[in-house]
Amino acid sequence: MTTPHTEEKDADRSEAVDPTAPRPVPERMRAIVQETYGVPDVLHLREVDVPTPGESQVLVRVKAAALNVYDWHMTTGTPYMVRAVAGLTKPKHPIPGADLAGVVAAVGPNVSEFGVGDEVFGEVGAGAFAEYAAVNVKHLAAKPAGLGFEHAASVPMAALTALQGLRDEGGLEPGQKVIVNGASGGVGTFAVQIAKALGAEVTAVCSTAKVETALSLGADTVIDYTKDDFTKTERGYDVLFDNVGNRPWSETGKVLQPGGTNVAITGPKHRWLGPMRELLVRKMASLFSSKRLSWFTAAVNREDLEYLSGLLESGQVVPVIEKTYPLEQMPDALRYLSKGHAHGKLVIQL
Repeated sequence: MTTPHTEEKDADRSEAVDPTAPRPVPERMRAIVQETYGVPDVLHLREVDVPTPGESQVLVRVKAAALNVYDWHMTTGTPYMVRAVAGLTKPKHPIPGADLAGVVAAVGPNVSEFGVGDEVFGEVGAGAFAEYAAVNVKHLAAKPAGLGFEHAASVPMAALTALQGLRDEGGLEPGQKVIVNGASGGVGTFAVQIAKALGAEVTAVCSTAKVETALSLGADTVIDYTKDDFTKTERGYDVLFDNVGNRPWSETGKVLQPGGTNVAITGPKHRWLGPMRELLVRKMASLFSSKRLSWFTAAVNREDLEYLSGLLESGQVVPVIEKTYPLEQMPDALRYLSKGHAHGKLVIQL
């Protein structure tokens, strides 16, 4: 005969081994922390307090986080113009990292969109390189059920940049021609696939080693920039999605047909203003042309994350991940990213 006390113990034991039961939120967590700007050596793995979600936030138990060039700028504080936002003398947010995927561990008092145990992905802005992160619910979407956390984490910033650059800035429509310069990196691999999903004819520009990957992602034509100069061999594009930004308007403008748009994601990195000086020069030059130059920064929102989720679920977009790293090796991952040769995304596993 079982006593009530024994039944309670059995119930407790059952809950303890139930893998679906919500985990209790600890008071402390591991996180990558930086107290000053500099090369990746300023990043250190430390134990810090778990954040408390605000009124419109959820606390996410991070399962994976992805690196972006953005993280390099926030870590090094270069170009110096980023410090106007990130902090003049030291980082405002000591835990870096923007993109994440994980499980909701707690919710703020005004949150009804998600509940504890929900699997989500999105962009936090800062704080993703930690075991827990507090995230605004407007910057999250439900993770596609068939997609792993690592692949989901690789999506937000890079895929939003590609989507908004092609669809909104470029006005890309079905049947139009688009050329993606820099088609093998994090943003580029998404741009090729999203352009195809939007119904465009896609030409990808990449190095010899990445040609087969570009074709596998759906590119109709691939130009190997080590052998051919796309500004001299190609013409008549409706959109140039430029993820490299190393060519002047006098050259890139030639690939566009009248009324076409050069969507510039980046440009030469000057110490103070970054690519802004070169982009401004190109913008002024484009004013005297029938073609347009546009540059922008992607804005995270749930509507576009859900749109991307649909592309992921349908298989029209498949994230490309080159390497994964444990949290303690995040500085090594950032150092590798800075070399500019990453094939797809780099992801931190937690």
